[in-house]
Amino acid sequence: MQNKYLLGFILVVFSGVIWSFGAPLVRLLEDAESYRLQYLLYRGLIITLVILIYIAFREGKDFFNTFKRIDSWSLVGSIVMSFTFFGWIYALTTTTVAITLLMLALSPVLSAFLGYLILGERLSRVTFINMIIVGAGITVMVWDAEKSTTLLGVIYGFFVALGFAIYTITLRKNPEIPKLLTPALAGFFCMLWAIILIVISGNSFEMPTLNIGISMMHGLVVGLGLLLYGLGAKYLPSGELVMLSLLEVVLGIYWAWLPILGINEVPSSNTLVGGFAIILAIMLQGFYARKKHIIPMP
Repeated sequence: MQNKYLLGFILVVFSGVIWSFGAPLVRLLEDAESYRLQYLLYRGLIITLVILIYIAFREGKDFFNTFKRIDSWSLVGSIVMSFTFFGWIYALTTTTVAITLLMLALSPVLSAFLGYLILGERLSRVTFINMIIVGAGITVMVWDAEKSTTLLGVIYGFFVALGFAIYTITLRKNPEIPKLLTPALAGFFCMLWAIILIVISGNSFEMPTLNIGISMMHGLVVGLGLLLYGLGAKYLPSGELVMLSLLEVVLGIYWAWLPILGINEVPSSNTLVGGFAIILAIMLQGFYARKKHIIPMP
């Protein structure tokens, strides 16, 4: 019998790996603070197209019927996620990759609390212990980075973590209902908000060719990650779901450090130690998933 829990584990871990390339991509932008809205416009377009193409390929002639499946939870999740996209870019262009990603690492705690409050989900003992390990890792990482944190960047990062936790809850609510349209709508709303703000502010829709290419590449990264995350969300409780995606936090910091990418944001020893703790927790959770949920063949 297929181990759906393990399948969910694999899908969500891979989504975290894919997402981890997002933060370094933003760091490669030319004059990033001046082109935030234009960047969000192009990226939102690609996110929407990537997911809609997948849905069209999967559903075939029933493509348009899938839009009838949109419920209130999907709508709420997409709107929240669209604002989270904004917070993410503003955080990355305000403070360091490490600080932004470390704030995102608060998501499991927020998601677990909301999952308990809204969905009545319970955490297993192993998952609870692993969340403590994650919390310890985050504490170690933040301890050394605290002095370089700007208040505005931390605020942006916190709302990104909260928004991602709420988005996760909307995916987990009625998991039998396909939720892939939720991230597609999120990309659409992000694009819509960006257009409105560009028009209101009187800015141009143009930006450097390099930024257009990076925004499209980032849209592909985010879109693929959201697809895998949405597919895996059906099989995992909210707290575990977000915790497993934390590979984005650790790997994103490492990618920003690698000299080959030209960013060279060198992580401190505390960041390395804390990152190792997070990876350890994810590995333990994967071992638990395999041991606990594989059903022997008769």
